[in-house]
Amino acid sequence: MMKFITYIHVYLIQTILNFLPFCWIDIFYDNQTYIGNQLHHPIYLFLWAFSSAIGFYYYSKKIWEKYNVYYNKKNHALICLGMILSCSIPYNDITLLKDLHVWLSILFVACFILEWFLYIPVHLNKNSILFFINIGLSFVFTFMFGHITGFCEIYFSFTTNILLHHWMFQD
Repeated sequence: MMKFITYIHVYLIQTILNFLPFCWIDIFYDNQTYIGNQLHHPIYLFLWAFSSAIGFYYYSKKIWEKYNVYYNKKNHALICLGMILSCSIPYNDITLLKDLHVWLSILFVACFILEWFLYIPVHLNKNSILFFINIGLSFVFTFMFGHITGFCEIYFSFTTNILLHHWMFQD
């Protein structure tokens, strides 16, 4: 039953949530928080962040347990929760807090990536190599566009969840 639910999550829910921005914004310029804050779709933004972070949390957890990797369960949960909460912070006109949601999102995604570097070596298997190549491509896209765009967010959310999901069910 859980396998069926994870397939629904990755291939239906994630696909829909990551396709919608193509209808609303220029994904190569604007980002997901623009949809939530300026286009007034905060429920969409929350659902996208929640779905992405739940996948990151659950699939990572299952992979680490599969390989008997010791990981800090509280930190992992807080990092994924932080991803959701950072997307829930509204845009603010106060200069100091203006981009708080962006910097917190960057911080929590960076912590998630750091977890993977700490817990799973690159040379473990082809899945870990693909995972780290995916992270590298995410960085390339970010630098290519000069900032974190909707495309960068969609790419990282969608491909990371698919790769982790696939890895979770491989023997």
